[in-house]
Amino acid sequence: MTLPPQIELRARCAEADDLSDLIFRMQLTAGYKNPYSLFFPKTDTHGHTRLTAEDIHGQFRDHWEEALMDYDGSIEEANDLVTIHLWDPRSFREHYDELLSWPLFSHQQKRWRTRREYQDYMASCHNDEFTFGGISLRLPETTLLYVSLRRAVAPQAV
Repeated sequence: MTLPPQIELRARCAEADDLSDLIFRMQLTAGYKNPYSLFFPKTDTHGHTRLTAEDIHGQFRDHWEEALMDYDGSIEEANDLVTIHLWDPRSFREHYDELLSWPLFSHQQKRWRTRREYQDYMASCHNDEFTFGGISLRLPETTLLYVSLRRAVAPQAV
């Protein structure tokens, strides 16, 4: 697969004005083992985020550091059909303490000082407030993506 310089994602929701702190996951397949899960940075208040080619390469390499036996393939061999979902943080939050024993991987070290800082960033997302069924697209043809979200629950009256 040839990567574009960046993939820009713009979320929208008719039921919400603030779309900040959402984390989207891009799943891609390379080789014959497990698919790779790559994460967009959190969205801004308008629901915008972008994943750069550098971040894709870095997160891809982190998978190899994390579990060499569970992954194979390369970015160059990867299928150009990828799937993007709103990441589900429930398991991550449930296993927070166990995950603290993991190290920061090479690409993560460029952004966070500690494993706790990384985990707090991920766990503090607002993903449980919204739903999104996911979408598949081809890279590098699609580099700007608009996704429509729905509220998971009605906002509470104050």
